[in-house]
Amino acid sequence: MHLVPATGDQLQHILDETFPLWGEGLSRRGYEQWNHAQQQTLWGQRHLTRLALVDGDTVVATAKRYDLTMTVNGRATRTLGIGAVFTPKKLRGRGHATAIVHAMEDAARADGVEASLLFSEIGSAFYEKLGFTTVPVQTVDIAVAQGKGAPAMLVRSGEDRDAEHVAALHAARATDYPVGLLPDAAQIIYSVAKKRLFVGLHPSRRRRIEYFVAEEGYQAVAYLLLYVSTESTGAQEIWSVEACGDRDPTGARVGAMLQVLIARNPAAPPSIVRGWWPAPLRPPQLTFTVRPHAGEVMMLKPLTSRVTLGRLTAPDVHYFHGDAF
Repeated sequence: MHLVPATGDQLQHILDETFPLWGEGLSRRGYEQWNHAQQQTLWGQRHLTRLALVDGDTVVATAKRYDLTMTVNGRATRTLGIGAVFTPKKLRGRGHATAIVHAMEDAARADGVEASLLFSEIGSAFYEKLGFTTVPVQTVDIAVAQGKGAPAMLVRSGEDRDAEHVAALHAARATDYPVGLLPDAAQIIYSVAKKRLFVGLHPSRRRRIEYFVAEEGYQAVAYLLLYVSTESTGAQEIWSVEACGDRDPTGARVGAMLQVLIARNPAAPPSIVRGWWPAPLRPPQLTFTVRPHAGEVMMLKPLTSRVTLGRLTAPDVHYFHGDAF
């Protein structure tokens, strides 16, 4: 068996089989467009590959490879991201999922990569057997304090030209944590584009992406990426904080940005605001209620002796839901 990039008819077959699991409400055509478009972004062309583990002409397992940089114990660390691990139903139970993970790790290790990251939708037990450690993330409901009006600050839509500053804001905070993502400008643009592409291709019109920056001296000093959804027209909106960052280590500008955004429509029902949230980040305008974590389990594995993981807790982790894959 060997590992190859998935292309042509092989890729179409993989998309056919994975669509029922990860289509997320898209049409089959939309699912293909969404996957293709991600790989056509500047960052995707260089850092995202769908791979197939093949035995002769048979695809026995498939996964996505993400080339990432993380901070682990204060050091920038090249990291393999493993996403969408899948084995065709008729071939399950034969160790093919384990084989593709090991094959991807062997190739990455030979290229100087030092850690492996994934997000499991099947719990932690399977991947713990492969040497992965659960990375705890804190999921919260967020209450936003409201005054008689919006704070006096400039909040505008984020643009590609802000990406360098946004990446710098993210990196400035991430290096204070034992585990965090270190995105460059191209990855910031990719992360926003991925969300916008999904919303644009989804048949429902009850969701949108909002990307804002707070600007001082003609540059972004804070940013906020929201995934907004609602169950019906006029119903209460749910705001998922997909990512945020602030030059102020308390996150006070992010808190003020949420106040500004809520004040746009004071007559609307109060929005539900929630998300993954780094525990030490505490804007004074926000109150947090920790919720039981549901969904993907973040897991990390050292690939070399240079990377060590002690017992991690939520305050050790700087990672947002918008960067899960």
